[in-house]
Amino acid sequence: MIEFAHAADAAAQPNTWMAILPWIGIFALMYFMMIRPQQKQEKNRQAMISELKKGDRVLLSSGLYGKVVKPGESVFTIELAKGVQVEVARNAIAAKAPEGAEAAAEAPKAE
Repeated sequence: MIEFAHAADAAAQPNTWMAILPWIGIFALMYFMMIRPQQKQEKNRQAMISELKKGDRVLLSSGLYGKVVKPGESVFTIELAKGVQVEVARNAIAAKAPEGAEAAAEAPKAE
């Protein structure tokens, strides 16, 4: 009778690993679906910023397009218009503008 009681008690206790396994799966899913792609995207953005040189057109995080006048370690000098130069932090540069962006922005629109 005592052996039966121990067997019933062991069957009633849930396995600790079976309780932790769903949480491990959720974390792994979040890592591969959210964290890892963001890290890869940020690494690519930092590489793009480090390769910027004088004359490259960039898109700032504020939505303004400009031309790099003086690249720096932490501060870039950007020309927004003729004679209008601003200093922006390295993190303010969102992307390198496509090659055709300058021509499309300056071309008059036919109405």
